[in-house]
Amino acid sequence: MNHKQITRKRTTALISGIALLCGLLIVSCAPTEDSPTGFILPPGDAMTGQTTFAALGCIHCHTVDGVSFTSNDDIPPKMIVKLGGKLPRVKTYGQLVTSVIHPSATILKKAEQHIDAQGDSLMPNYADLMTVQQMTDLVTFLQEHYDVATPVYDPQGLGYPYY
Repeated sequence: MNHKQITRKRTTALISGIALLCGLLIVSCAPTEDSPTGFILPPGDAMTGQTTFAALGCIHCHTVDGVSFTSNDDIPPKMIVKLGGKLPRVKTYGQLVTSVIHPSATILKKAEQHIDAQGDSLMPNYADLMTVQQMTDLVTFLQEHYDVATPVYDPQGLGYPYY
């Protein structure tokens, strides 16, 4: 076998291997019956979402970065949950929807001030209290108040955010 034939054989083997890996990757990522793949909600309106946020009483326990509400001052500051602002990663639409309709799925168990004796979120379950349109408006409103913070270069190698 000459060099050209060996190269062609190796290239063919490499392409076959890549095709096999791509096929396996596609199969392993295929949606299951419980998968949210293909789940699309109707578009929301941020201004209506802000009104919904106040009307549902969210302002009594939450603040939103960059937005002023008249809220209930009876809640201790340690109980207030800040929403929006800069995060080191994207806050997805799906994460926000989950936080609204199933808050116990996303609550940090170590945030004891925000959970009850059973370990569930103190946030009311809004799944039965709001329409789908209210939820999409609310999530659209919240999502526009999150920004991804670009990590600051750390020339000393101390880690981000400087552990």
